[in-house]
Amino acid sequence: MEHTGVDGTPGHDRERRLRRELGLREAVALGIGGTVGGGIYVLVGAAAGRAGPAALLAFALAFLAALLIALPYAELACRYPLAGGGYAFARAVLGPRWGFLMGWGYWGAYVFVSGYVTLGFGGYLAAVTGVPPVVGALGLVAACLGLNLLGVRVSGRAQAVVVGVALLGLAGFALWGLPSVQAARFEPFLPHGPQSVLAASLLAFLAFGGFDMVAAAGEEIDRPERNLPRAILLTLACVLGLYLLVCFVAVGVLPGETLGASSASLADAADRFGGAGARRLVVLTALLTTAATANAVLVVTSRIAFAMARDRLLPHALAAVGERTATPGASLVANALLLGLVALTGSVAFAAAAGGFLYVAHFVPPLAALVVLRRRGQGTPAFATPLPGAVLPMAFAACAVLLAGSGVTGAAGGLGWLAAGLACHRLWGSLSRAGPPAWPPA
Repeated sequence: MEHTGVDGTPGHDRERRLRRELGLREAVALGIGGTVGGGIYVLVGAAAGRAGPAALLAFALAFLAALLIALPYAELACRYPLAGGGYAFARAVLGPRWGFLMGWGYWGAYVFVSGYVTLGFGGYLAAVTGVPPVVGALGLVAACLGLNLLGVRVSGRAQAVVVGVALLGLAGFALWGLPSVQAARFEPFLPHGPQSVLAASLLAFLAFGGFDMVAAAGEEIDRPERNLPRAILLTLACVLGLYLLVCFVAVGVLPGETLGASSASLADAADRFGGAGARRLVVLTALLTTAATANAVLVVTSRIAFAMARDRLLPHALAAVGERTATPGASLVANALLLGLVALTGSVAFAAAAGGFLYVAHFVPPLAALVVLRRRGQGTPAFATPLPGAVLPMAFAACAVLLAGSGVTGAAGGLGWLAAGLACHRLWGSLSRAGPPAWPPA
């Protein structure tokens, strides 16, 4: 029989709990690091290639969608400050079946998303060293694994330093490039029609992905009732201004088609307005931010797998926690291998499309969980969603619109991953009985 805590979540042995060693600064650094890297250096150029100057509108719409989803997510994070984020929310409220599907989709989203992050790092590294992008990507995964195996406190402090330097570099790009922005670059504003903004909005929404990484590490954040909602909302607020400014400069100095076709779009834009010096600044900053993002992705994927394994929905060995470092070492190694496999494919386009579909879809079960909690009238947490009667329906609508914009490729990849999860779920046995089955099933 499964033991449960006072909040209705599964009870766990002391050795399978994580320690709360991340403060507000480290939590915000984790969120911004997970948000800024891939978004700025990979997705800004892709969005501009789809929508031209209207990429600015796509980023504004994506922020609105992210905010609508982040407010309920912050409330859930206060109610359930556990490893795994949305998986833990769905598992506790909707039961193990939905918890498994939620965790599987959430896990797959970040495994796929890692492809454009690590290969983006490899591409920028190749621009200055000539090392093949895949080799650089694999080296980054190995470095992130080594850092995290040292302990979450070491990883969190390193993340804060890297993100601070990276933000200064991006601000330098924007301020250096502003005087070179040409008004003529913004005409016509919608060169590919209004429908292009929808497709670009999905890419832009992926660029805002990262606030949920804070919730995924909720079991390691100190004073979660205070720091979790603040870190989630601060992440979005900081990133919005930076994205709009950087996107404005990039679109204002190079045509959208040029940005969309480039593998180093911001470096090309910097070269246009500042020559080799500006290009070097962007390349260095790109290496730092994509490295920070890759580190954040490894943190979140390992915690999702750890949480599912602790509930015996994945091999229980993945729930092992190091006595000295208090990190899920087995889960870190397993997820580093998965990230390395995605990097070996070299397919940035497919990884972004499938990851985008799964990333948007994974928000639906937590939103449904909050609706259920509110109908049950289960107390008021330290942070509550404002105007829930309006915010929750709009959050569901935002998810539906973004899923529609994922295209056939994204839907096929995402649904294929979910179908594989359902097959595994059926193989492992029904989760609706006395509790999750032991691994392997009898």
